[in-house]
Amino acid sequence: MSLGLLLGANASWASEPLALRFGPGLQVAQASMDDLFEAEPAAPAESATAAPTPAAAATGAAASAESLDALFEGPAQSASPAPAKTPAPATTPAGEAASAESLDALFDAPAPAATAAPAPATATTAAPASDPLAAAEPAPGIVFSGLYQNEFAYAVPDEGHISSLKQLLKLRLNGTLNARVKWQIGGDFEYDPVFQLGDYYNKQVKEDQLVFGYVDETYLDIDADAWEFRLGRQHIIWGEMVGLFFADVISPIDLRESILPDFDLIRIPQWAARAEYFSGDFHGELVFIPLTTIDNVGVYGAEYYPYPISLPPGVKGIFLEDKAPRGDFGADLAAGARASYLLNGWDLSAFYYTSPDKTAALSRTLNLGVDPTVTFKPVHGRIHQIGSTLAKDFGVFVLKAEAIETLDRLLNVDRLSDGDGLVKTDTLTYVAGIDWAGETGHNVNLQFFQTWLQNYDPAMQFKDLESGASILLTTSALHPDITPEVLWIRSLDRNEWLLESKITWEFAADWRATLGTDIFAGPPTSLFGQFDHTNRVYTEFRHNF
Repeated sequence: MSLGLLLGANASWASEPLALRFGPGLQVAQASMDDLFEAEPAAPAESATAAPTPAAAATGAAASAESLDALFEGPAQSASPAPAKTPAPATTPAGEAASAESLDALFDAPAPAATAAPAPATATTAAPASDPLAAAEPAPGIVFSGLYQNEFAYAVPDEGHISSLKQLLKLRLNGTLNARVKWQIGGDFEYDPVFQLGDYYNKQVKEDQLVFGYVDETYLDIDADAWEFRLGRQHIIWGEMVGLFFADVISPIDLRESILPDFDLIRIPQWAARAEYFSGDFHGELVFIPLTTIDNVGVYGAEYYPYPISLPPGVKGIFLEDKAPRGDFGADLAAGARASYLLNGWDLSAFYYTSPDKTAALSRTLNLGVDPTVTFKPVHGRIHQIGSTLAKDFGVFVLKAEAIETLDRLLNVDRLSDGDGLVKTDTLTYVAGIDWAGETGHNVNLQFFQTWLQNYDPAMQFKDLESGASILLTTSALHPDITPEVLWIRSLDRNEWLLESKITWEFAADWRATLGTDIFAGPPTSLFGQFDHTNRVYTEFRHNF
């Protein structure tokens, strides 16, 4: 393999799939739904730590997560003639700071935690002290928000073609049941007419990607002073790194367009129950997921199907649908715990998480009859992950690092004598990076990462220690409404890389236009090289409402 293993991807039969987890579960620091829609906060971002972010000063970001009450607070009710009292501010442990909305915002985002602002007091009719909810009852109301995005992309291989005409609509409703209970309902709807034009894509791809939708962040929030609970479909972000997935081991990824879409659109929420506890500089978190949602890799024949498989002449391949285990009781269950603490300016955390691997390895079954066939079945074996993150603001720059040990991960081998083509291995992935934000609007992020295969098998087709690096450059110095940026991710073991460049113009309030290019390079069975035929130019128009 290639960079894929380094990034935490499982190998396919010939190499490995684009799990793009740059470590077991590397998640992009995506914005919460609030940041995604660029609306006034209506729900808390995913919690990551209770301590003030050490990265905020260097990144220049001012965003911070308010308490559950403040985030959903409606207009103040008029006080009645009876003596009114001002309730004490709601408990305001830090929620997870809003992450970067996209590559546009990667350098403007705070580190994964920020101190929450106190909730503004709301004048209400005085209530008995024995009824704390009545003492701070907000006015009822429902907030509607969302975004619409139009995308055009043209692939420029030898035979160029239009590869995307996607129309994307995200909708969200937020409301309040009382001062301590809030709710959100979200939906994602996609339509891409490019799959109705011509015969470039096979029938299975057209059926999979023509029309698509899912329940987005939909949950109930309960504020219980030092405890906060979120029940429903939600993003849970545990990573600290900019732009790449390492310690964010929980949320699955939509990889039907590789990692090319904005990172605020690429993560899929999980159905989960989450409890968070806050005390001073300490933040604890418990997560339970009854039915795990897996990565969406599309179907065989799609442009970015992440399994670079080539079969010998005369051999037919059968690709079974990628599904979550859905087997015996507990097969889909996931659970974990995380603790973080701010110690002398160091934002430190540790976690444990067990789940079915949300990125599949491909098992194979050979049938050497009259018509030889190979049947490929995605397998999501149970893994255990132990990790730690840190962040520290040194004034001139911000240091971030993560390390994740993954136990029992399945990887593919190309040894035909191995029946299903799978072997188990433990992996250690670690990454270190710095963020630098200049006073003139120039921003630089540098990251170095490695993956060590602790049960190495030469048939895995890659080294036991894989190394890679990334650099992200942005600037707002040219014009406050125009932001050019370049992201380069490459292997340090072979000539394999991805170069993304784009320029974004915020030409009106809540409107933006983007022009960009994406270029892949590398061996044809490598993580990025397999997509060399999909190099593209594209435009996007987005409206937030």
